Amino acid sequence: MSLSLLFYCRAGVENDCAAEIMAYTAAKNVQGFVKAKQNTAHVLFQAHSREELMALWNDIQIRDFIFVRQILLASELMSNLPDKGRTVPILQAFEENFSSVLAGKKYLDDLFVEALDVEVHKEVLTFCKKFTSPMLSELRKNGYVIGDKMQRALRLHLLFLTGQSCYIALCAPKKASQWFMGIPRLKFPADAPSRSTLKLEEAFFAFINENDREERLKAGMTAVDLGACPGGWTYQFVRRNIYVFAIDNGEMDSKLMRTGLVEHLKEDGFKFRTKKPVDWLVCDMVERPSKVTDLMIEWATLKLANEFIFNLKLPMKKKYQEVTACLEKIRCELDQEGIAYELKSRQLYHDRDEVTVWLKLKRK
Repeated sequence: MSLSLLFYCRAGVENDCAAEIMAYTAAKNVQGFVKAKQNTAHVLFQAHSREELMALWNDIQIRDFIFVRQILLASELMSNLPDKGRTVPILQAFEENFSSVLAGKKYLDDLFVEALDVEVHKEVLTFCKKFTSPMLSELRKNGYVIGDKMQRALRLHLLFLTGQSCYIALCAPKKASQWFMGIPRLKFPADAPSRSTLKLEEAFFAFINENDREERLKAGMTAVDLGACPGGWTYQFVRRNIYVFAIDNGEMDSKLMRTGLVEHLKEDGFKFRTKKPVDWLVCDMVERPSKVTDLMIEWATLKLANEFIFNLKLPMKKKYQEVTACLEKIRCELDQEGIAYELKSRQLYHDRDEVTVWLKLKRK
C-alpha cells in the first residue's frame, strides 16, 4: 500500500509550501518528490522508500514549518465511492492501509472529516459534516474506541475532494495541528477595533503553549505596538491588563484609550525607541520585509524587548525564499552579538500574503 505525507496550506502558496517541504526532506536525507497544484490548498510528498517515509513521519512536527497548516500520513486517493454505504469501503481501506501503523490497537484520538480550504469545496464541507456521525458509528461498531486520550492515540482524518473521493489519513495530535482543517476557530471580539486582532490572538496560540501563556502575558507587563492604529493588536494586550505604548501617526480607538492602559504616541514606528525595555514588542506595519527585519534586529540587539511578534509582508512570488532570507539574517546578527534566542515563523490562518514571526530573547 502506497502512503504519502499530505500537507494542508493556504490556497496560493502551494509552490512555497512544496519548496519548504523539499528543503526539509533534503536536510533529513529523505529522497522523494512533491505534487503541488496551484490553489488547491494542499501538497503531497511521496518518498522513494516506505521505510524513509515512516521514519520521516515519526520525526516530523508542524512547528518545523512556515507554510504548513496540517501534516497527515495519507493513503492513495480513494475514488469511485458509492453514493450510499460509503462507510464500509472506507473502513476496509483504512484497515488495509494503516493496520501496521496502528499495530493492532483500536484506539483513535478523534475523527476529523474534512474538505480543503478553497471556495469550490464549500459544498463538500457540508457533506463532511453530515458524514461524520455515520462514520463514527461504523468505527464504533467495529470495535474502535474514539477519544481515549490516555492511549496517546492517533487521530483519523478523512479528506474528501468530492462526495465520491477521499484521502484516508492519520496524524499524531501532539505533533500536528489541534484544529479541524488546521484552522483555528477564533471568535472576533465585538469590542475589538479591527479584525487584525485575530492575527495576534492566533499568534499567541501558535507560539506560546497553554501552560506558559498566563505567565508570559500577565497583568502589569508592558508592550510596544508599532503601527498600532486603530488598535487591533493593542486590544489583545489591554484585555490582559498589559500597558501598551501605541506608536502610530493615525488615530486610536477611543474605547481603548479610555481604559487608561494605552499611551498613544504619534510617531514614526521605524524611528521610535523605548526609553526602558518592555516585555513585548509587536509590529504589523506594511513595509518591505527586509526593512521590518532590520528594525526587529535593532530592537533585539539593544535588548529593548523580551519577546517579539511581527509580520513580514511577502512578495507575490518566492515567499519561502524571502522569509528564509529574513530569518537567516536575524540568526546571523543575533549570533554575532552572542544573544541567546528562540525564533519561529508561521503563516497563520488570519494572515494573508504575510508570515508571522516570533522571537524570544533568552536569559543566560
